[in-house]
Amino acid sequence: MNGSFQQSCLLINKPSGISSNKVLTELKKKLNQKKAGFSGTLDPLASGLLIIFFNKATKLCSYFLDSDKKYEAIATLGKTSSTGDADGIIKDGSSIPNISINDLNELEKKFTGKISQIPPMYSALKHHGTPLYKYARKGVTLDRKPRNIEIFKIEIKKINDINLGIKVHCSKGTYIRTLVEQIGKEIGCGAFLKKLVRTQIKDISLSKSVDFDKFLAIDSSDEVGKHLINIDMLLNNTYSCYIDELHKKKILNGNKVLVTENSRNFVKIYDKSSQFLGVGTINRNSELIPKKILI
Repeated sequence: MNGSFQQSCLLINKPSGISSNKVLTELKKKLNQKKAGFSGTLDPLASGLLIIFFNKATKLCSYFLDSDKKYEAIATLGKTSSTGDADGIIKDGSSIPNISINDLNELEKKFTGKISQIPPMYSALKHHGTPLYKYARKGVTLDRKPRNIEIFKIEIKKINDINLGIKVHCSKGTYIRTLVEQIGKEIGCGAFLKKLVRTQIKDISLSKSVDFDKFLAIDSSDEVGKHLINIDMLLNNTYSCYIDELHKKKILNGNKVLVTENSRNFVKIYDKSSQFLGVGTINRNSELIPKKILI
């Protein structure tokens, strides 16, 4: 089955209570694969879409890591957390004010567009090669530079007197825990992230994924194969460029070739037999320039 994994991906619905790295380790073990990666870490508390890339497909991991994402969250008001979420030490905040629909609308306006965030200490960001959360667990707090991120759309609704439901469409690098804390600070009572689900990466929806535990329970290699997706199938709305054998040899050697297409920032490259070769760009001189070759 190893051959079928050369350019393969797996859309997994990660459950809450397990780290993204643990999910990756378990899948590599089940599928007997040595090289694999995923698109953006989900905290242990968080559930939702995790794209697993195998072998050559890992070359395009960053393409999805850098994409915008969608989340659904529940924020608990009137309390704060040492980690920003329910896994931390919870402390009482201030009393929760009456929040009207108009107040929620104002919050949505304030947190739409480009905003600044200070990455949390409990995060996978690295300082001198060590993840920040390892410093945090030792009680060490380091200075972190604010980062500009963008919230394309946010919807905030009251679930009950202490919980808000939040839907977010955001740019890469957005910390929903930090966003919830920012919202709690704006309201004036404090808040922490109670629940988080990642529902979309780029245009890939959680609805297309398979539950992690369900996948681990599959015995049949045929059933496993049904869930494997070739990486090019995830590059939706991307122009496909087909090249002949002579051009194929040049492309595989990293050389540019002349094509009939107009300039494009990103293209999928196929040979005449529809084998996916990789991705590239076409410049103004109609030259196809390979960027990532996957065979």
